[in-house]
Amino acid sequence: MKNTIKLPALGLMALIAFAGCKDKTKEIGDPSSKLQGINDVWVLEKVEQADPSDAEFVIDVTPVFTEGGAPELSINSSNFTYRFNVDDPIFIGTSGTWNFDDIAFPTRIDATHNGNTQPLKLLRTVRNVDQHLSFQLTRYCDGGTASTIYHFTFKRK
Repeated sequence: MKNTIKLPALGLMALIAFAGCKDKTKEIGDPSSKLQGINDVWVLEKVEQADPSDAEFVIDVTPVFTEGGAPELSINSSNFTYRFNVDDPIFIGTSGTWNFDDIAFPTRIDATHNGNTQPLKLLRTVRNVDQHLSFQLTRYCDGGTASTIYHFTFKRK
């Protein structure tokens, strides 16, 4: 005795199986404001230095930047200003203005001090619920060649 299933029966079974599948996507609300998320006082927690020519070579240089106490960075998103509590602790000046490259989906902060703008690549999203602000700052030689890459991580105060 052979067990055979006829083609129309298979088609009917497949139709019944897929008919039960429904899109169960739920709305989770509006995306959180990145402007509100970054607006706070941030304390420098960690600094890593990388060699642009050797991605494997990364060293923790936090003590160099936190000697005498961890610098604090105040970011104001209503007037787009920033200010450190110490003089120029991370190569972007003591105070200045800033902007996101895209307000809704930022990937970079452009920090401007005395007319010089330094792009800071965001390493993570900053929302109200996030406790860390992380960005990458690349330093260049006079000829335009990248010399050092820094990864700065700040913790919400």
